[in-house]
Amino acid sequence: MKWNFLQKISYFLVAVLILCIPAFYNGFPLLFPDTTPYLETGFENKIGDARVWLYSGFLRHVSLWETLWLVVFVQGILIAGTIYLMFKYFFRYAYTMKFAILYTILVGLTTAVSFHVSMLMPDLFTPIVILSFSLLLLGKDMSRRDTAIAVFLFVFSSAMHNSHLILNLGILILISLSMAFKAWRAGWNSLGVNRRKIVLLVTLVFGTYIGVCTLHYSKGGEFKATRGSQVFLFARLCDFGIAQSYLKEHCGEQKYTICPNVGKLNLGRNFLWTWQSPLYKTGGWTEEGEAYYGQLITAILTTPKYFKKYVIKSVEAMFMQFFYYEMDPLGEMRNKVKDSGLIKVYFESYDLAATNSRQFKKTYSTTFIERQNMVQQFVIGSSALLLLLLLWDEKYSRRQKVVVGVLLVGMLINAFIVGATSGIYDRYQSRVAWLITLPAFWYACSKIEEIIALKKARKETLKIN
Repeated sequence: MKWNFLQKISYFLVAVLILCIPAFYNGFPLLFPDTTPYLETGFENKIGDARVWLYSGFLRHVSLWETLWLVVFVQGILIAGTIYLMFKYFFRYAYTMKFAILYTILVGLTTAVSFHVSMLMPDLFTPIVILSFSLLLLGKDMSRRDTAIAVFLFVFSSAMHNSHLILNLGILILISLSMAFKAWRAGWNSLGVNRRKIVLLVTLVFGTYIGVCTLHYSKGGEFKATRGSQVFLFARLCDFGIAQSYLKEHCGEQKYTICPNVGKLNLGRNFLWTWQSPLYKTGGWTEEGEAYYGQLITAILTTPKYFKKYVIKSVEAMFMQFFYYEMDPLGEMRNKVKDSGLIKVYFESYDLAATNSRQFKKTYSTTFIERQNMVQQFVIGSSALLLLLLLWDEKYSRRQKVVVGVLLVGMLINAFIVGATSGIYDRYQSRVAWLITLPAFWYACSKIEEIIALKKARKETLKIN
């Protein structure tokens, strides 16, 4: 019996609510130290350092300046809607809506996606970027409405974080390089991937970048995506020990103002967030400070031996990050946040709810977190094994195999970006690691269908005999 429209909406909303369970369990949407700067730039309508403004505006407008629960709910709708489109155009079985809702519920209960839906951070939009990219690249016979929705999801999500530009370009460059080979190009063309689609995606990527720069300029900022990227990269060079080695070698011949403080350079996070660090003695987060560290980075990375070290350490960090996808909602909140920040300023009636949430009272059960991570490890490990079987299965859909490839490449590039520029943190990879469960679910369904069909055939054979 087919579902009517009301049934579809009802079950879809149930799936969305399940994605919000961590926030319900916490008693308030999950916060992160960066949530306060996002709230500040959004509600003060100004451009901050090292953050794209759009997520700040998303917090401001979606909350209606009344409740941040609306933000969590809308984030759930966006990811659940994107998953449905993936099922609609890549899942080759009947009852697409039912399977999409079932999958959303399962992945919401067993992986970290629900934590990211429940958190007031733009991390949730990274998997949407990868999924919508897959739709625009490999979707077949998509309706105009769904194509428009996929374009909106791609552009909107890409504009949420500065790393998404590099993520998109990385995938596009790898696809373009593969198309330089005749055999690969023929394979792509057989799936409907041609120069026109590549040009469309490139246009959308650079159009999004120009749009973000224009938005920032219109709000009194500079015509650039973010400020502070040079400072972050220098901090990462400190993590690798590369900045210290270079400065010790060249401080005698170059008059770098940071030279007297080389002995104080250690972990990048201390360089960035400790007020006594050399950063705040050499310009800080100012335009002059960014220019200074930009010149220093250029000098370091144009020195062959240090560039080689940076590449090697970045690749090492990529693999470490790729397999580090646990989720801990208490993590950064344990020591760095003492009150609800700007919640009490812009959502005064929710200040008590925030400060008395499990996250703030440090009563978010570690047993619950450990159990969730254990379940996630099992689910993702099982999914990885299914993907191996999927790729070896000669009878399985080539289109879905290529979808697997795009998802894995997106996850790998995500790990490389953060490993090379920021650091190895669980939330960076947990936001995308669950994506491998999607094609694994499809493959499991295909095997179940084969088993059912085989049993039916045997029954028919027995009846005939």
